[in-house]
Amino acid sequence: MKMKKYKLINMKQLYLLIVGSLLFIAQASANNLVISGTPSYSSANQTLTFTMAWDNSWCINAGPTNWDAVWIFVKRQNCSGNNAWVHQKLSTTSGDHLAKLASNSATSTDVQVDAVSDGMGVFVRRIGTNVVGNVASQIVTVKLAGTNPTITTSNTDNFEIIGVEMVYVPQGQFYLGDGRTPNSNNFSAGTVAQPLLITSNIQTNGIGGAINYTSSTSYGSPVALPSTFPLGYNGFYCMKYEATTGVFLEFINTLSYDQQASHLTELGTGNLPNVAGAIFDQSNNYTQWTRVSTPGTYNTVAATFINSYPWATQGYLSWKTAAAFLDWSGLRPMTEFEYEKACRGTLPPVANEYPWGNTTITAVTGTASDWTNANSGYTIVEGPCFYCCWDGISQRPGAFAKSTTNRTQSGATYYGIMDMAGNLYEQCVGGAGYDYSTFTNANGDGVLAATGFANTTGWPSVGGANSGTILRGGWMNSGNVIYNQVSDRSYYGGSAINASRNKYVGARGVRSY
Repeated sequence: MKMKKYKLINMKQLYLLIVGSLLFIAQASANNLVISGTPSYSSANQTLTFTMAWDNSWCINAGPTNWDAVWIFVKRQNCSGNNAWVHQKLSTTSGDHLAKLASNSATSTDVQVDAVSDGMGVFVRRIGTNVVGNVASQIVTVKLAGTNPTITTSNTDNFEIIGVEMVYVPQGQFYLGDGRTPNSNNFSAGTVAQPLLITSNIQTNGIGGAINYTSSTSYGSPVALPSTFPLGYNGFYCMKYEATTGVFLEFINTLSYDQQASHLTELGTGNLPNVAGAIFDQSNNYTQWTRVSTPGTYNTVAATFINSYPWATQGYLSWKTAAAFLDWSGLRPMTEFEYEKACRGTLPPVANEYPWGNTTITAVTGTASDWTNANSGYTIVEGPCFYCCWDGISQRPGAFAKSTTNRTQSGATYYGIMDMAGNLYEQCVGGAGYDYSTFTNANGDGVLAATGFANTTGWPSVGGANSGTILRGGWMNSGNVIYNQVSDRSYYGGSAINASRNKYVGARGVRSY
């Protein structure tokens, strides 16, 4: 079955920073999403109004039967003194929010605004029947609710409006595992390797002990997985792309000094936010190089960070930092069950298949400059993947998608999610040797611990061996195709790779809905 065609070019993302009555528009880099215009805050109506647009959107009623969307969330800061940024909650009633066409101010026929039950943000999503294409400028007004944590607000507060492109993965049954026998740690039911159909009944009652979903009790959770564990049957939103350095800058620049210091000192205790040039990742020509541009004041004023490659995916994300980013965003980690659902969809499994649904793969390499923008000279190949022979900077998301590519040529999953194989590892909840049965579909609340790390109940606290985390999808220099396969569980026991900073590890979250 063919998926929709993709065209991911001119990849720009803007976020809005309203400081008092002045507007600053800072350019980051991501994937076709632009939040711009002249935003306004109405203290009388408690609303924020802004303009947004994005490319290569869809809402289809056949095949995957899904749509893409933009997850919009807001951070707020009282600008008197050195106050912290907090999460601005939004109304939980969809009717309180509005989208209009920027061209004539009529109610939008392109998108709708969906509220969420915890008020952490809203989804602006495409509407229509079998509609594919770019979303023209929309004027979006969101209704504010209380802040989390509660702060004293004023009419001159600072607001940051942030958007992350997402894809809806509908509720429904799917196959876990691809039935291949050579890899005994592969998801399979019982001692004979075979795909396992995840049904409503299994999700409702829980999948139970590891022998019910792997070929050995040693390959899964030592404690039975209950009905509260996300097995992938229920619908969820998944980030369309791995987190970019652009959106990561928005994250780290809203943290307190002490929170920034926690993340920086993972690379050494002398690496602090009050030092110009202090680095989040490694400073050489082959990394993202997120670093301090304006030093903070020790234990008081946060630093400001910049990045040399805002278009790239953000590597060097240990589990602790990736989970913190997701908690801050109102998202959550995905389970390895959900990873397979997002890749395979409802189709029958194919042994040794990749996220684009077949066993064809082509190693693609290139320098950073080759992939900064859509490369007009790029030759379309079948099953392109950054998995071999390139040990430099991780490449921009959706690099292979063009207006003429199909699912295999663009590397898209069944639902239109990009880059689930190669480039950077996908960090998931799962594996073996650790009790992760208490993990639920609870989304992040936008509030981090004083240390700057995630504090959502049930989330694994660290990466590494026997941590309840597993790496999926391979990385840009593995040289081995097996790691890119949908059902590969080579790292079922966890790995030191995501216990600390490693340039091959990124972040991609989901949101229960």
